[in-house]
Amino acid sequence: MLLCSRARRVAGVILVAALVVLMLPGVAVGHAQLKTPTPADKSTSTGPVAAVAGTFTQRVKADGSKLVVTLVGGGTVAEGGVDPSDVRRMVATPATPLGSGSYLVEWTTISLDDGELARGTWTFTVAIAATPSPTPVPTAAPTAAATAAPTASPTAAPATPAPSAGPTPVPSGGGDTTGSGSDVVLPIIVALVVLGAGAAYLLSRRNRPTSAT
Repeated sequence: MLLCSRARRVAGVILVAALVVLMLPGVAVGHAQLKTPTPADKSTSTGPVAAVAGTFTQRVKADGSKLVVTLVGGGTVAEGGVDPSDVRRMVATPATPLGSGSYLVEWTTISLDDGELARGTWTFTVAIAATPSPTPVPTAAPTAAATAAPTASPTAAPATPAPSAGPTPVPSGGGDTTGSGSDVVLPIIVALVVLGAGAAYLLSRRNRPTSAT
């Protein structure tokens, strides 16, 4: 009898334990748990993050479910809810892509299947490499002042000599520029003869006696 009672107790404990084990998966299945976070939990993104999303194990009820993104040491940067195109997904879109910093995502879901409430968090970091500023190219400083313009006035150009008039040729009859000696002497002789004749005529009249009246 004693052995039978002990066997029954052991069997009862085993049965209860089996029921507990069988119930645990049911408890997990009864909640819309986070399945795939984006960005991934504890990940580091090297570029700006335009949207934060999470995919869940069950369909999520829009009323009461939410996704909140906060900057660690700062305030809330984005809030979201159920994706209308996929009821197993929630998404939060910030006004501007998230820059460098550490972020905490808090999610709250209400299962559309059984109405169970679940909560959780995940974190991620954004580390955007700083763009190196261009190295200024040194420009050579002028080593000497600009050369002064020459102060000396330019040498005056030599005056252009006026062209001298050439000798004007004296035309001669027949195209010869020199006359013969006879052409000059003959008119002189004629003039002397005429003068002598006139003088003789005048002398003869002066020496003629006057008639008495």
